[in-house]
Amino acid sequence: LWLRAERTLAAHGVAAPRPPALDRLVRCVVAQLQARHAHAVRAPLRADRASRDDDDGGGDGSGGGVDSLDGALLRAADALAESSAPSARVVQRQDVRRLAAVLSLLLRPLGAVEGLLGPSGRPTPAAAATPLGTLRRLVAAADDATFCWLLDGVLSELSSSARPCASTSTTPSSFPAGAAAAAKTPPEAATEAAAEAEGVASRLHAALLCAALLCAASSPLHLARLSASAPRLLAQLCEVAVSPPQRLSPLRSPRTSAASAASDVSRRLAVQALTALLTNGQLRFELIDAAAFLRAAGAPCAHVSLRSPPATLPSAATFGAAYFLLLALLRQRGALVHTAAPLYFSAVRGMLFALGWADATASSTAAASSASAATSAAAPPALEGRAPAREPMGLDCARHARRLLEETAAHKRSLVRYGAYALSDVVALLRYRPLGAAAQAELMPGVYSLIGMCTQVELQELHANSDPVGKRILADLLEGYQTSHKYRG
Repeated sequence: LWLRAERTLAAHGVAAPRPPALDRLVRCVVAQLQARHAHAVRAPLRADRASRDDDDGGGDGSGGGVDSLDGALLRAADALAESSAPSARVVQRQDVRRLAAVLSLLLRPLGAVEGLLGPSGRPTPAAAATPLGTLRRLVAAADDATFCWLLDGVLSELSSSARPCASTSTTPSSFPAGAAAAAKTPPEAATEAAAEAEGVASRLHAALLCAALLCAASSPLHLARLSASAPRLLAQLCEVAVSPPQRLSPLRSPRTSAASAASDVSRRLAVQALTALLTNGQLRFELIDAAAFLRAAGAPCAHVSLRSPPATLPSAATFGAAYFLLLALLRQRGALVHTAAPLYFSAVRGMLFALGWADATASSTAAASSASAATSAAAPPALEGRAPAREPMGLDCARHARRLLEETAAHKRSLVRYGAYALSDVVALLRYRPLGAAAQAELMPGVYSLIGMCTQVELQELHANSDPVGKRILADLLEGYQTSHKYRG
């Protein structure tokens, strides 16, 4: 309350006397947050913004001791973040950095929480009552030196978190620590490996959330620092996005659900941070940066093939993050897509193929559930051994693919030469992994837009290089285009 009152008085030109114990109280709040960082996110995630602002100290105690104290500590941190501007001079720089370090610890459990970052990679209103919202306000009010310190720390954390851990080697070491590890029983070693994997993944997720905040900087001083570090930040985020699951988890087991989920979250957050960097209109990118953005956007679905079942599929949130990055590239940085068009269409191909497998999985699961409870517990034969998706792709993903194809057709002048390749991927999808009625109805307007983008040269080229089955599918698509989509003046 004192910090908020002091800030309000300062805005009206009134200089309030500062209590001598205020600095010690600030350090006390930061120390309490640091001591309780494992629990401090519980209350804010359950409380809405109204309940966060409607606390005047007269609660009935129904929230419990831990939740009440954690909520009060986070509200105090929020006031500290808002009072950390250099003009306010309420919080010292070392205390601001200490608070930022504590808030980064509080971000570790939030990586797997979907909905905190929006389509543009920036925090949503749902994140206002979480440590992410508090850190966002602190970053916006930070001075140039503190912002540079945060940026360097995030880059260092991204580099160290994405690097494979040497302790995961299965070969016994000659050092005492390695001998002790080799003497442990398999259950103990598995438990320690799982705990280490969870710790590495949570650190990486927190660094990616911080990177998304920094990429959306708008202050002139912050932009100068961000622009100088943009190439390095782009390279680090791209490395995380394209890394295989083995490198993102020390478990070295991409088929386990825990490692697959951690890899999926890491890729989603990396792609969202790249979207925040790309949509920052104050930054300039060279044409050679197109490859990094497009490789990261295509990474979640790059391994998917129509002829063999994939080991993993991206979740709906990761699929959506890749879609929004590609859409932002088309709408805001079209020259980058035109420069690296093969990489763009490779990313579109992977998303279409992943959509086909996801729809086949959903259909197989629904059929098995309706047959009997025993068969519903078993995996579909065609996808046996594939780890289940965190949030299965549905009609929203088909809608994303449709809008992406429609936006691609709007760039006909620059991308018309690649229309036949994109259309051949659609023909292959409908041949080997035909979609369900709802998903296909959602996707077809985008396919018809792609046909409208092609000239007779591209259509004849695709027809000449197709087998009889492909020619029949192409003829059906052209007939549907002529009947229901082509404009006739």
